Amino acid sequence: MKTLLLIGVVSLSLSLFGQEEQRKWTVNGYVKDLRTILIPAQGPGLQVDNLVHNRLNFKWYPHDNWTITAEARNRIFYGQIVQATPDYADFIQTDDYFDWSVNWINEPSVVVHSVLDRAYLTYSKNNWDVTIGRQRVNWGINTVWNPNDLFNAFSYVDFDYEERPGSDAIRIQRYYGFANRVELAAKLGDSLDAAVIAGLWAFNKGQYDFQILSGIAQGDATLGIGWAGNIKTAGFKGEITYFHPYRDFRNHRGDISATLSLDYSFSKGTYVMLSGLYNSTGTTNPQASFLNFTPGAKALSPFRYNVFAMASHPISPILNVSLAGIYAPGNHTTFINPGVTLSVATNWDLDVLGQFLLDEGDGTFGPSIYLVFTRLKWSF
Repeated sequence: MKTLLLIGVVSLSLSLFGQEEQRKWTVNGYVKDLRTILIPAQGPGLQVDNLVHNRLNFKWYPHDNWTITAEARNRIFYGQIVQATPDYADFIQTDDYFDWSVNWINEPSVVVHSVLDRAYLTYSKNNWDVTIGRQRVNWGINTVWNPNDLFNAFSYVDFDYEERPGSDAIRIQRYYGFANRVELAAKLGDSLDAAVIAGLWAFNKGQYDFQILSGIAQGDATLGIGWAGNIKTAGFKGEITYFHPYRDFRNHRGDISATLSLDYSFSKGTYVMLSGLYNSTGTTNPQASFLNFTPGAKALSPFRYNVFAMASHPISPILNVSLAGIYAPGNHTTFINPGVTLSVATNWDLDVLGQFLLDEGDGTFGPSIYLVFTRLKWSF
């Protein structure tokens, strides 16, 4: 009920303003229908699932220096995959320190869930920004893997959550001219070992944007660096973060999470990218999976070595095709992700996507699971 109550309070507050004050607030969002077809390599036949997903984004500007933001996602899950997954409502939870979610219906074959995944207050004056509440503290630079993102690590596989998770945190930013800033952020936790407290310095040098960060993150002392620039006309990005348990420091070894990427856009609109991830906490066990892995900045993949490649091309102004894949060389596990996007009409988009997982399993390389998605989205 807390989610509904807060949305109601925000909506009521906005409605109290007259027509002449409407410029002080905005409302937008979308409605999506996502159909999932699961094709297992072995076992029972096709399983079909459906997700109806609504997002509402509110912003209120009560004063020149203040902004209040509240964003909620409301989802209806139903179908055979829901029915076949025990405790499905727990599986989809995305809350942080505070519980701002509610299951309106929690039945074996249907779950209706709402969560307030953004709720924050921002104060801005001169070169200072102070934000408190559930927000996205995005320190990542790369597209696929972000070892610098201590607060909100995400999975590339979770393509249907474009906004990414938020953190119950406070963030202070001070800007110094173009591309230069200092940040301090702290994420709540039940204990110091569950919290994240870190600082970041971002600056521009020699046509490259750099950032250096340090702090503590869920039991580890951290030190990281990231950059973004160009090698001739190709984009070049990288992130490296070192993690070391700060308790009993000498008796523990540290871990490294590092990624590099190159990307290039051709004159006809074709875009290509190549990226690699080294994850010292990763396994070489082929039984691990990209699909059911929960990432963190310290462990962005279940595997130690990972290579990502993708290409996309606009067939026409309204039709785009893409093909991406992740390969774990030490495990011979492969994730293939083809996609087609069609702009059906103004504010309407249709996607057809695939997620195909191939692995060695018992030592013989072959299909493990096939997922096919169709998604219709209306934005308003």
